[in-house]
Amino acid sequence: MERGTCPVTAEIKVMIVDDHPMIREGLITMLNGFPDIAVVCTCSDGEEAMHMIDVWNPHVILMDIRMRRLSGIETASYILTHKSQCKILFLTILEDTESIRQALQSGAAGYILKHVTREKLVESIRRAYNGEMVIDPALLGRIIGDYTRVTHAPPEPVEQQEKLAGLSVREKEILRLLAQGMTNKEISASCHLALDTVKTHLRNIFRKLGVKNRSQAISQAIRFLEGSRGAL
Repeated sequence: MERGTCPVTAEIKVMIVDDHPMIREGLITMLNGFPDIAVVCTCSDGEEAMHMIDVWNPHVILMDIRMRRLSGIETASYILTHKSQCKILFLTILEDTESIRQALQSGAAGYILKHVTREKLVESIRRAYNGEMVIDPALLGRIIGDYTRVTHAPPEPVEQQEKLAGLSVREKEILRLLAQGMTNKEISASCHLALDTVKTHLRNIFRKLGVKNRSQAISQAIRFLEGSRGAL
């Protein structure tokens, strides 16, 4: 474990979990100079992160997926079970749809690629901290495109079909926009609904799908698109 170099009085405490020292050092350098962000510590693997989470209580964790001993997805699942208020942003080179699906299913707040610019990285951290879902739009387009082009997808389990059928037309529309990476404000503008109304619809969607957060709802939406060939 390495201590970060930013002041711990900043609003957003960030933990970095990556098994490459140069990546950890580079991220600290990228985040230096932003008074609202503090890198409080870095960890070289998932087990170390699980031990240090209670020591530093970070608001946002930048997490790699492929690491020694424990994968980032396994680590995220453990951390979010014990620290549900923590926001995890996967920062990785992996662009395949299965990695993205698993990452979202773990409850992560977002999925961004390591070639992200400094400005986009900082924006992503701030958005995750504020409770927004952060996914590269290009990746979302690829996910939905891959799944809607499936011509021999197996049918969805009856339980999943029933969950989808239980959504109203408006809720399906909002879930589709959610899966496209839209924020609550963007959904509000697109659907011509008050922001509070959008939040109410999202709470109802989460309840009907049996999920706890936006990332799990998006993962369900992706599965519906795959299994139902665009039924949303």
